[in-house]
Amino acid sequence: MELKNLTKYKNIVIQCHDVPDSDTIASGYSLQRYLHFLGAEAPLVYGGSAEITKPNLVMMIDMLQIKIEHVFELPADTDLLITVDCQRGAGNVHHFILPETADVAVFDHHRQEIPDGENIYIRSYLASCSTLIWDLLNKENYKMDDRVITALYYGLFMDTNGFSELRHPLDRDLAEVHSNVGFIKKLKNSSITMDELDIIGYTLRRRKIVNNIGIFSAEACDSNLLGFTSDIAQQVASMKCCVVYCEQLNGLKLSIRSSVREIMASEIAAFICKETGNGGGNIDKAGGFMNFNKIKEFAGDMSPYNYLVSKIKAYCENYDLIYADHNNIDFAGMPIYRKLPIPVGYVVSTDIFPDGSKITIRTLEGDIDAVAGGNIYLMIGIEGEVYPILKEKFDLNYSAENIPYTKEAEYEPAVVNRLSGSRKLILPFAKTCIPRSTKLVRAKPVEKDTKVFSYWDTEKYFSGIKGDYLVANEGAYSDCYIVRRDIFSKTYVKI
Repeated sequence: MELKNLTKYKNIVIQCHDVPDSDTIASGYSLQRYLHFLGAEAPLVYGGSAEITKPNLVMMIDMLQIKIEHVFELPADTDLLITVDCQRGAGNVHHFILPETADVAVFDHHRQEIPDGENIYIRSYLASCSTLIWDLLNKENYKMDDRVITALYYGLFMDTNGFSELRHPLDRDLAEVHSNVGFIKKLKNSSITMDELDIIGYTLRRRKIVNNIGIFSAEACDSNLLGFTSDIAQQVASMKCCVVYCEQLNGLKLSIRSSVREIMASEIAAFICKETGNGGGNIDKAGGFMNFNKIKEFAGDMSPYNYLVSKIKAYCENYDLIYADHNNIDFAGMPIYRKLPIPVGYVVSTDIFPDGSKITIRTLEGDIDAVAGGNIYLMIGIEGEVYPILKEKFDLNYSAENIPYTKEAEYEPAVVNRLSGSRKLILPFAKTCIPRSTKLVRAKPVEKDTKVFSYWDTEKYFSGIKGDYLVANEGAYSDCYIVRRDIFSKTYVKI
């Protein structure tokens, strides 16, 4: 998808979903500004029965000088309708009558509900439509001004409960751009009305506790309000985790908070929503969506609420826990495997940032915190996965080649300096290395889903599903970890 190709149409209209939120407004506004830059004018509109009244949205529209209209019909000469943060034909967007010759373009981050087409661009792995538009504008080398950047930043902020549900590295990249701090602060403090405050109080009284996980039912409301409520519920001492949900037009919207290291909020969100929608976030805060039609497909006559409860119970019963620093696993009794001499990549962390820099390694699998040093290397596996390794272990197990390492990936891994905010891609610094024949491990497939707390970070774990391999370096069984079954089969051979 190249946005500039949309300018072949003469009469373009950009439509937000009904009862617009900050994400759909920001996405439509930014796309409108880009088209204007190319010389194409496109009014920004929305339908439905209700006009925008939420105080933070009214302030956003006023302060960013966004021109958005509540309309009941489209111009008769419309030849392209663009829907943002929604899909024409879905229940949350007014179905305006279009000329038979008109085309439709869709930019959305929700589960796809319409057939594919030339101008259909849906990325359900992203946490906001603002992220999608921001990425496309960057690919067009469009220089976004402060108003566009601030709108997209705020759209993501509100659609992820204050950045607590960032699913993809692109979401995390947008969350770290420089925006108008004063403006965002004003909007943060204008988010709820007195009626919404009543909803929060009512929600906290409607609860069910399952295995020390609190489940709270809210009236229909936006993601930000669910986030406020789950932040409060998380403070209860006896709960490991809380799940606050509300029914929306097409499904259940979830906001999740975790208080213990054994439950990553992002993981339980993904587990609950796996078959019926999508979920994600970070270690402590996450969110998700479960589509009603998909729930019926998997749950039969079970109500959406009972299906949600059943998924939470299944999560609690699903995992084995392994702590690298103290476990009673019989690694010595496992088969021995040798790593195959397949070229992989490595980077010395100080080649990217100076010694002592606090860094975050950003990959599709998640963020890993470390401190740059000459003894910290970053390995790049055959599927583009990135993980840290100590220099002495690298020297023992790999032969360095003085040639660049290249690898195509959906998202290029990057390193972020946590102090300066500077972000650099890893691959331009990468060189090739080959595993030595002496690289030996003990391993076996896990019999159920497993969480391993590594010695790198005792507060985070790596998850594997049944059939993935539990692996420990020969002679150092406390250095244990999970390797996906498909990667293990390509990179190790049994002795």
